[in-house]
Amino acid sequence: MEDAAAPARRRSDRARAVPLLAIAALGVCALAFDLTLPLRLPGDADHAEAAAALRVRAGPRDAVQLWPPWAERARMFIRTLPVRTEEDLRAADYPGVERLWLLAMPRAPFARLSRARAGLRERGAIAGEEMRFGGLSLQPWDLRGPRVLSFLTDPREEHEIDYVPRQCMQVRIGPPPDPGTLEARGLGGVLHVRAGIVGERAYQVARGPVRVEVQVDGAPLATLTVPPTVPPEPGWRRIEVAAPSGEHAFAFRVSARDADRPFCLAAWTTAP
Repeated sequence: MEDAAAPARRRSDRARAVPLLAIAALGVCALAFDLTLPLRLPGDADHAEAAAALRVRAGPRDAVQLWPPWAERARMFIRTLPVRTEEDLRAADYPGVERLWLLAMPRAPFARLSRARAGLRERGAIAGEEMRFGGLSLQPWDLRGPRVLSFLTDPREEHEIDYVPRQCMQVRIGPPPDPGTLEARGLGGVLHVRAGIVGERAYQVARGPVRVEVQVDGAPLATLTVPPTVPPEPGWRRIEVAAPSGEHAFAFRVSARDADRPFCLAAWTTAP
């Protein structure tokens, strides 16, 4: 005859077994994830084929956007085009780029390729035909952006801001009486200015902001303030302002109370 405590013991044994079964199920799922990962990620041959397609199909005003942005291995294979790793494709700057090639890993964990495509559509970009190379997807997008009139900084120079390589030129920060200065000549239109503190020093919150005064032909036009980065606020700050038409002398005067920080700036003008 079963004693009165037996049902309680069976319920207790079943309750203890549930966590063990859950752990075992998680272990099986993790093992399956690891075993199938090589089938979902591209290999060297896939990258080489995609790079060959870009060499044949891409033009001088094209660029490549990697997705997910951490898929940096593709840089080892793509030598003929600028490579970008922007995270917000709707708001990202692609000055001078007419066609963007979205090189993506659609089967990678948490790739969210639909998010990248949605961001491009929201900015008015038009998708071309998608190509597949094993674990890679390659798709051209016509950006249909405003025409660049003048690059006021060198778009080939890059520095890391917010852990993302940005196309910007390093400029000395000076004290307010003696600011660091970057000068350039270019055509007026819509002036786009981007600036940020380079690297880890951007996160030193005890420091003061950096001030960028924009001048045209010696007259003040606008001011951009770049404070220390406090996530989720971005460290890459921006302004757009109308500049007079015609050719002008542009100057960017960079100053701060504490000047011992690397700083970079990007500027260009587009047609209104």
